[in-house]
Amino acid sequence: MPRLTIRLAEESLRKEVHKLDKRVQLIAVNQTKKKDAYRVTLLKDGRTGSADIKKDLIREYLAGEGKGNELRRALGRAVSHLSIKYR
Repeated sequence: MPRLTIRLAEESLRKEVHKLDKRVQLIAVNQTKKKDAYRVTLLKDGRTGSADIKKDLIREYLAGEGKGNELRRALGRAVSHLSIKYR
């Protein structure tokens, strides 16, 4: 498995976000200050929101170990929070 970089994380997260809701766009993926997670910034209908996703979840998803269920759940919460927050 290749080394986890921000670019690799961004590509995989972009695909998962698009599967969850086609109207949501992934704007940016940045490393948090603690360096154990990535801050994901999402855009939907002109509104932005963000969530922290642990690097371990992304590694498991890319390795195929966790089958992405935990990652989808974390991204789903961020997307639904974005939808509910601005209604």
